[in-house]
Amino acid sequence: MSVAIVRAVLHEAFKGRRADRIPETELVMNASQTVADYSSCGDQDGALYGPYLYNALQVSARLKEGDKVIDLGCGSGRLLNIIAQWNPAVEFIGVDLAPAMLDAARQQASKLGLGNVTYRSGDFSTLDDFETSSADAVISSMALHHLPDRSALTRCFSAIGRVLRADGTLYLMDFGRLRSMEAIEVFVSLVARTESTALSEDYRASLKAAFLPTDFADEVVKLDRVGIELHRTIIAPLVIVVSTPLPSTPLRPSVVTAYRRAVQTLSRSRQSELNQLRLFLKLGGLAAPL
Repeated sequence: MSVAIVRAVLHEAFKGRRADRIPETELVMNASQTVADYSSCGDQDGALYGPYLYNALQVSARLKEGDKVIDLGCGSGRLLNIIAQWNPAVEFIGVDLAPAMLDAARQQASKLGLGNVTYRSGDFSTLDDFETSSADAVISSMALHHLPDRSALTRCFSAIGRVLRADGTLYLMDFGRLRSMEAIEVFVSLVARTESTALSEDYRASLKAAFLPTDFADEVVKLDRVGIELHRTIIAPLVIVVSTPLPSTPLRPSVVTAYRRAVQTLSRSRQSELNQLRLFLKLGGLAAPL
């Protein structure tokens, strides 16, 4: 464990009150340069590609043929398009408020020849365009911290409860709020060693805008769904996952092959980052499908 991580652990262990939440100034990421920077992070061997592969595997393990899936805050669609590629017999709908992000998502989906994914403009905190019990699964990756305030998080979980079928699948990943600004700066400094200034600044803003682990726990209770679990990375709640359990059915061989091939394209450092994410969430109680 690095000295920087030890410092973060100490801040988390001994800081009494958690840092106040600071909402992101750019709640809708629509500037052309922002879209380009964000999209490139999700390209092969980009900073987000490893986490995308992890989430794509977790989501794919929970889906079955014929499912209808809604992705909240899909952004440029890099993750959703991976999942759609791996699950051609599943229907996917990405929801986002940023027109430029949606355009980027559609362009990549078209380039990949995907016919099972569509992208819609909409507020994922209300999902007004979706009927009650119309989704077999609701997923999201690093989007909830873009919500403006705590009440918006409650609205979002209420919307999820409305559109998700009683036996539906849930998989939500986001940042969790740390106890101190000092701990936030420790993790930002680790990112800044290898990533661009723009990405480091975005990471800092995201950590400051994250909701508390207890906020997510409260919303899980309100959902009143059997089996929904809340997991967090050990040491610090840097990453939080709210999900239904993994089913007992094995992963489809095509998904296993696609995942392993994608992981092989990662550089050694990116593979190390992916393995660290897998380990920290596993120790937090979230088993990996492979």
